[in-house]
Amino acid sequence: MYMTKTRLFVALLTVLAVSFQSCKDDEGDTVNQPTKSIIQYLTDNGGYTEFLNAVETAGLTSKITGSGSFTLLAVSDLQLQDDGVDFSAMSNDEVTSFVNYHFMESKMMPSSFTNRGYASTAASSNVSGKTLSVFTEVAGSSVTFNGQQANENYEATNGIVYVMAKSIAPASVIDHIGINPDLANYKSGVNLEGAIKTELGTGPNTVFAINDKQLVEWLNTKNVIRISDIAPSERRAIMNNTMIYDENKTSADLTGTVSTVGKDIAFTGSPEALTLNGSVKVIHRDIIATDGVMHIINGVLE
Repeated sequence: MYMTKTRLFVALLTVLAVSFQSCKDDEGDTVNQPTKSIIQYLTDNGGYTEFLNAVETAGLTSKITGSGSFTLLAVSDLQLQDDGVDFSAMSNDEVTSFVNYHFMESKMMPSSFTNRGYASTAASSNVSGKTLSVFTEVAGSSVTFNGQQANENYEATNGIVYVMAKSIAPASVIDHIGINPDLANYKSGVNLEGAIKTELGTGPNTVFAINDKQLVEWLNTKNVIRISDIAPSERRAIMNNTMIYDENKTSADLTGTVSTVGKDIAFTGSPEALTLNGSVKVIHRDIIATDGVMHIINGVLE
């Protein structure tokens, strides 16, 4: 009898403990549920008057107020001032372009982004008419956009807000080459070839940027470690093979044989899985810049 009562008492304590923990978990779930829309969060926090006026100019206020699923990279008024962004000196189209580059038409949690990858913004390129890309890096819940840190984020009822440490500007092809650390040697090649850099500054152009890992492996076969160490004529030939001037060629346009500034490239496979010259793969496609399009490849085109 004593053992039976003891067991009953222990069982009762176990049930009470589980019930208590369940109540705590339920309470925690309620606390963690989003309670504010994107615009409510920014309005309640204060310091975003200029930015929210720009959002209104861009026609996005109703979206971040109502239901839906969106991402906004918010920039405080103080940060806009530090960045030299003066909306009053900009046309409505320029304001809209700025805001749209800080906006995505879906809810992008930190886990949704690819580390050293690309995401589409709501801003459009005047050259290609496609939505501009932004470069992303992820470390846990921390995300950077075009190299600029988001200090914090808030999951809203209609999406997510990233509070930016600095505003970001729509990126050109040269900007995208410079932003991605995986293109360090390729960036050096562009900078060393003055004619290429000048041409890329005019647009529209298509670029097949070589990922650093495979470019360094190729350089090692030449007994060097940097693209600046090979002969200028060889470097120029390699770089020219990655350039298509005066055209925007997205992955859907890359079929058959395509002429570059250097040698022709033979494309096989689907737009989602393109192979160049039988062995080199496109590992990031359709990176849309203000003045062209970039694809990242995992090998050297000789």
